[in-house]
Amino acid sequence: MKYQPSLPAHNDNISDQHPLKDFFVIGLWLLAGAALLFWALALAVDTAVEHLDHESEARLYALLPSKPIPTEAAERARQAQVQALVESMRACAGLRLPANVSLHKSDTPNAAVLPGGNIVVFTGLLDEVKSENGLAFVLAHELSHITERDHLRALGRGIVLFGMSALLTGSDSGLSDLLAPVGKLGDATYSRTREAAADAAALRILNCRYGHAGGATELFASLKEGDADPTGLSHYVASHPAMQQRIDALDAAIRAGGMKVGPVTPLAPLP
Repeated sequence: MKYQPSLPAHNDNISDQHPLKDFFVIGLWLLAGAALLFWALALAVDTAVEHLDHESEARLYALLPSKPIPTEAAERARQAQVQALVESMRACAGLRLPANVSLHKSDTPNAAVLPGGNIVVFTGLLDEVKSENGLAFVLAHELSHITERDHLRALGRGIVLFGMSALLTGSDSGLSDLLAPVGKLGDATYSRTREAAADAAALRILNCRYGHAGGATELFASLKEGDADPTGLSHYVASHPAMQQRIDALDAAIRAGGMKVGPVTPLAPLP
């Protein structure tokens, strides 16, 4: 019998699949694994923050590099009045650590919490709200972020995301920069959940401070007038819920909690 050379019927080193198919399958498994790892580490961050005692939180505050944004000399009188309003809600908010207010000159009607318990109030907010109660609700919202340690959660999740992207692509890789916004996009639902929880907590603080919930929806109703996206679709990828959605949720919470909606106090003229 004449010998006929031939290739083996099966070779473990050569795939029967198209190389592109193998590439996409491996890539999808890697992405799924990275997403699962991020979810697990983010859950670990949340758990650690929830079980953090106040003494450890205070020590973390001291380690954070963030400092209050300095308030311009012309705005210090207004800053003192806003700080006084914050102090009047400390007991209702259950706040044990300092909450330092600074004013930042900007037309944006907003406020934000920085790591370390620093609240930045944009001067545009003082022009947008017309009542003390409306301003108090926004400040109570920021206070609830401090008491729930949402700034520490966000900081921890940011460190996890940066660490994972650097591990997978290298700290100097351009792909690492591309992964960061994608991670924030996937984290938007979590952020909206925390924002909704902060709204609910702010409502309780407002009701505790004034004995009613009047003014809770004032800012959202005002901002809704200039909302560029009436469908609310952009808010599915934003960190804050849509204005009308927040108004509806607050109205429902007021009814469910049996809260009254009393008259609001006009915002005193600020110097």
